[in-house]
Amino acid sequence: MTSPGPDAAAEAAALGAEIARAAAEAGVRLPEPTRLHRRSAEFTGGPQDPSAGQAQLRWWGPVPGVHVTLRRGLATLAQGRTEDLVAAVRATAAWLAGTDLAGTREVAPFLEVRDWAFAHEREPLGRVELRWRVRLQHLDSDLARFPQSARALWEAAFAEPRLRRLFPVTSHHVLWFSSSATLPFERVGGAVDPLHSGAYLVHQRGGETVTVDTAEEAVALVVASLPTVPGGAGP
Repeated sequence: MTSPGPDAAAEAAALGAEIARAAAEAGVRLPEPTRLHRRSAEFTGGPQDPSAGQAQLRWWGPVPGVHVTLRRGLATLAQGRTEDLVAAVRATAAWLAGTDLAGTREVAPFLEVRDWAFAHEREPLGRVELRWRVRLQHLDSDLARFPQSARALWEAAFAEPRLRRLFPVTSHHVLWFSSSATLPFERVGGAVDPLHSGAYLVHQRGGETVTVDTAEEAVALVVASLPTVPGGAGP
């Protein structure tokens, strides 16, 4: 792994100083960044506490302003974009100090917090359900760089009860499903590659491939390829 060049290091240091100035203006305290780059900074509220809040401030490409991502237990629970760095820092400080979602959004109204995130804060969702929710949310964010067809595929798969019980796994946009929610994953059924053309390439377990026009057709093929158990029920 190569070290960043002097220009990148200087830009990262300048960003850190800018964030520190914003924190002083907001009258809040931030911990030192756990990671600092020329376009992003990451923070954690407690390095030894797996339930502590984590936050990322990121500037990305042509999208103006700073994108704020707030996590807990590595699950993204709130995100939003603002052109006011002081507001972004204020939200980050509140979250890292242990403020709940409702309180943090009160401090930073630009944040989007979905109903499932509030529910997860009250009583943690299962690993499979949380994975679905977090990935669907990510596909809606400013930082998502997926073909439009990917969002339609995830929505169609999420609407199918037999797939929603499985753990969704993705690699290079290809979506497949595991009967295990932890490593090593156990693939079941086919896999779907959402193409930039808007079509879907379905990879069957036997090696055959089929191209279909809609996400619903692709999902139907995957469901048809799922193994059955005695009594005819799927996984």
